[in-house]
Amino acid sequence: MIRRTLILAAAASLLAGAAFAAKAGAIDISGAWSRPAPAGGNGVGYVVLQNGGKADRLVSASTPVAGRVEIHESMVMGGKAMMHPRPRGIDLPAGKTVALKPESFHLMLIGLKKPLKVGETVPVTLKFEKAGSVTVPFDVRAGGPAPMGMKHH
Repeated sequence: MIRRTLILAAAASLLAGAAFAAKAGAIDISGAWSRPAPAGGNGVGYVVLQNGGKADRLVSASTPVAGRVEIHESMVMGGKAMMHPRPRGIDLPAGKTVALKPESFHLMLIGLKKPLKVGETVPVTLKFEKAGSVTVPFDVRAGGPAPMGMKHH
């Protein structure tokens, strides 16, 4: 009985540890993924940021597979879907979770140097105002079609 309890506790500990891909300070980073995209085009990055500490901010991101990475926000204004850069980044309030997801905040991987193929991982370095930088593997997977008709502003 004791051995079974120890095995179950060890398994639960491993599963809990696997829930987060990375950590920067008090920020747990999980669910990092990207869609497939052709070389020369633009890619996208999504991730969940859970801030267990004081207020912070995602200020920038970079990856060796793109010319640059911008933080963007998608929204509907006047019945039209639009995408806006967020040059100041994204606030991460204390004790809150912020999800970069389709039709919301996201990372734009601009000027891809190579195609993003399903099954690959892409290293993306996230830079936080207080928590510093951490490189996170973004899984490339099919996640439905990219939103159509988006305009950049």
